[in-house]
Amino acid sequence: MSKMRVPRPVFGALLGVSLVAGTIAPAGAETQPSLASSRLVAQAEDALDAELIGYTVDAEPMTDAEWIDPVTQFDLDPAMLAPLPEFDVAEFHDSTVFAAGVDQVETDADNTAQGVELDKHVERHRRLLQAIDTLDQLVATNATEIASRTPRVAQLVDAIDHEITNEERLADEISLRKLAIAEYAVRSFIDQDDVAEALSIPQTGLSATRVVTDEIREDQFAQINARESELARRVQRRQGLESNLSTLRSELRVLRRERTEMLEHRRIALDLPQRTESAYKLALHERLPQFVSNTDIPLVALNAYVIAERRLAEERPGCRIEWWMLAGIGKIESFHGHFGKSTLNVNGHTTEAIRGPALDGRILSGAEFVADGAVAPAATNRTEEQAVTPATPAPAPAAAPAADAPAALASADPAVAGEDGAVAAAPAPVPVIKRLALIRDSDGGRLDGDTTYDRAVGPMQFIPSTWRLYEADGNADDKSDPQNMYDAALASARYLCAATGTMATAEGRKVAYFAYNHDEEYTANVSAAGDRYREAIDIPTEEFGITSPLGIGDPEPAELRQEAAQKLAALKDLPVLDW
Repeated sequence: MSKMRVPRPVFGALLGVSLVAGTIAPAGAETQPSLASSRLVAQAEDALDAELIGYTVDAEPMTDAEWIDPVTQFDLDPAMLAPLPEFDVAEFHDSTVFAAGVDQVETDADNTAQGVELDKHVERHRRLLQAIDTLDQLVATNATEIASRTPRVAQLVDAIDHEITNEERLADEISLRKLAIAEYAVRSFIDQDDVAEALSIPQTGLSATRVVTDEIREDQFAQINARESELARRVQRRQGLESNLSTLRSELRVLRRERTEMLEHRRIALDLPQRTESAYKLALHERLPQFVSNTDIPLVALNAYVIAERRLAEERPGCRIEWWMLAGIGKIESFHGHFGKSTLNVNGHTTEAIRGPALDGRILSGAEFVADGAVAPAATNRTEEQAVTPATPAPAPAAAPAADAPAALASADPAVAGEDGAVAAAPAPVPVIKRLALIRDSDGGRLDGDTTYDRAVGPMQFIPSTWRLYEADGNADDKSDPQNMYDAALASARYLCAATGTMATAEGRKVAYFAYNHDEEYTANVSAAGDRYREAIDIPTEEFGITSPLGIGDPEPAELRQEAAQKLAALKDLPVLDW
């Protein structure tokens, strides 16, 4: 999928933190599920909610079964189609769920059938836009044709009326002349003298009168014939005009019927791009449970971490926490919500509740030191490694090597030579045991289901008492749920920032990670995981005015490093922290 970079709101505003006492697995424990099996679980059908919280599409998404090529649907001539329009896919990326830039991050599925799915919706959308452009052109051409023909109708009607008027005049003239001829014939028969007198013919005899009468009759017949010929021509011309008018009116009826059909097609077509856009957006958001390319972090978890980062940039700009710091925590605590049978669904909620072991103070490792007679340290309310008094004395000093012994052998010996050549024994290893915190139930089992002991819950592993202090609504659904990655990430960010002055320095981050889990190995693992994510994932930021993530990147001031080191030392000196 090509990357499009566009600014947009996040959950209506920028969103995201909290302190945790327990982890699902001790640092270094071999409990992480394989990446392949996690991804198979993440792609299960029950990994998606029916509705995406915080997001609604503008129209019912178009399904494959409903899709019909608009060229066929609207009976368009393929040879007369408008050019396929250019289209900025970024217009589809207006989302109230994605943090700006996260929607541009590629996932493992983008080059599979699911990735092709997005391209399919884009091509369908462009095809519809092409059909609409074609219909617009056809409607415009149709309107031009109708406009050009309409005045001709009036012209033909006027011409036909003119011909009819002339036909009536000629018919009247013909009728009058025929009547005159008949009258002459009657008067000539009754009284020829009267005829001669009426015609001013001198009385020269019957033959002259008859000659004149015949000439008049012939002249009248000639006039009649001329007018009848003219009448016939006008009738023929009128009939031609009427035929043209009939053809023109037929053409106009066809054009108007086509216009009605095209306008109806256009009305239908105008609603379809909204549906292809909704189908694209739905497919875009269904990418959330997929894994970011070449990583083990699901896109929905990355989205939650980025939202928490930007929320804290507003709440506590001095903390300067970044998403990859939270990703390091999420990796070590629960593999980003993919622990056991649980995955994250499209809303960032664990598909099965994640609960850590009962915090009953039991020993996780190093029990042999107790079994050998050592005194086990008292259980505390923090999971941690604790030194124990060794049950056996330290080994005796090793004998000094012979004077002629090779230097290599001497240097390989664990003993350390003094100034006088005497060899002191190496320090004996300090036996340690690792044990869970001992925390009695604090919430009646409401969050962790345990009414005897507390358990760490959710993808960021909060114990109930800590969750009460830092609980957050990270996805603006009016709920605070430690099993939701958006809520848990925001709570975690707030906790980390409360534990340190700044996370812009390595020392500051070490303070925060150590406070999250009082364990040096845990701190190192979180730091290493966060660094790997920072290198592996690029979140586009330049389009919405962030040249580097929240502007972080300036050198670490010495005073900040010193302050962080002091805080870390103070944390280590505390025998017990009441969480």
